[in-house]
Amino acid sequence: MRCVRVWFKKMGMSRFVSHLDLMRAMTRALRRADVPLWYTEGFNPHPYITFALPLSLGMESLCESMDMRIEGDSTNEEIFRMLKDNMPPGIEIVKVADPISDPKKISYGDFDIFFDCVDNGDDIVKLINEILSSDELIVQKLGKKGRHKVLKDINIIEFIKKYSVSSFNGRVKLNVVLPAGSATNINPSLLADEIQKRIGTNANYTLIRKQLLTENMDLFE
Repeated sequence: MRCVRVWFKKMGMSRFVSHLDLMRAMTRALRRADVPLWYTEGFNPHPYITFALPLSLGMESLCESMDMRIEGDSTNEEIFRMLKDNMPPGIEIVKVADPISDPKKISYGDFDIFFDCVDNGDDIVKLINEILSSDELIVQKLGKKGRHKVLKDINIIEFIKKYSVSSFNGRVKLNVVLPAGSATNINPSLLADEIQKRIGTNANYTLIRKQLLTENMDLFE
């Protein structure tokens, strides 16, 4: 029995698939592909499958990972071939590899936010830079007060590790690194929603998680 890490993209309409439904879909896909899964022992055996950091609903990703335990001597390349043609729509297997990083070490996410249908891209880039170079940008984040969930005001500027803004082909791209882990997690949609209000456009935006990073800004592998 050994552990392997399956890397996959979650794009298109699959961004609206919840984490629970994703787990069910991936479990079915693994069984269809005849992957030699290792099952837990006991009264209710089930395959050992874990995801590094569940993705928020509505967000696309280029860097999703799923750890699983397998039996036998199948190579990573063989597991990849088993899986690649058995994935649900919108899920694309990128690679199968041995785990290197501990998911508990994830501290940041590298995100691209695309604002669509923008005619005056250069002006929007300038405005976003002005917004993000200020000392304060207050957004409301859902948190806990005792046993109750409440909305709390936070200054999201304090959580931005780094960012860049560019314009091309009628779109404005904001690349931003934000906390994403068990200790602190800032959903980039909080930032995207506030910027959308500030720039005064009703254009839709798209969120893509590009990669996950450790506390030292090393790539989660």
